[in-house]
Amino acid sequence: MKKILVSGIFFLLSIAVIAQHTVVMKTGEKMNGTVESMKDGVISFKFKGNDMKLKVSEISAVFFDEKAASATTSTKEVTTKVAPKEPGEKTINSGSYIVRYKCASRVITKAPLVSNLTEEKGTVAVDIVIDKYGHVMKATVAPTGTTTESDYLRTKATQAAQSALFDNIPTAPLETKGYMIITF
Repeated sequence: MKKILVSGIFFLLSIAVIAQHTVVMKTGEKMNGTVESMKDGVISFKFKGNDMKLKVSEISAVFFDEKAASATTSTKEVTTKVAPKEPGEKTINSGSYIVRYKCASRVITKAPLVSNLTEEKGTVAVDIVIDKYGHVMKATVAPTGTTTESDYLRTKATQAAQSALFDNIPTAPLETKGYMIITF
């Protein structure tokens, strides 16, 4: 019991001493922010001003030292899990998930609702078509960029893409094509 208490105190002190932390998810995604607390297997993490709740079971590593994070994220294991970001691609947080997207000069105003009630992992690329008001009219799984054959994850990704809302631009074309990449 004393060892657990001492470990917990050491953990909290290390958080207070170092303000910048790096969390590496099992998907290979790396987030820089501040670990606020850890309780019942959930880490409270401040990422780009947003409070996030991350399950410890979905985290590969937490670094309190920027040098260690840089060394680890340059390994082949991590860099091969996340496709390289294309020019003009944007990201948005949806809970503990990071969604990458590109759709002309449009910006997401309401993040997609991403959920996964299984322990299945994978990346799903979704081709989207949005109208000038920002509604996703069509979402289909893209053949390139998708790393899973799971029908469940593919369905969840298309549902998430359809739940997103982009900015309203009345002078935009009637249809604008783009994509979203969701890593579960």
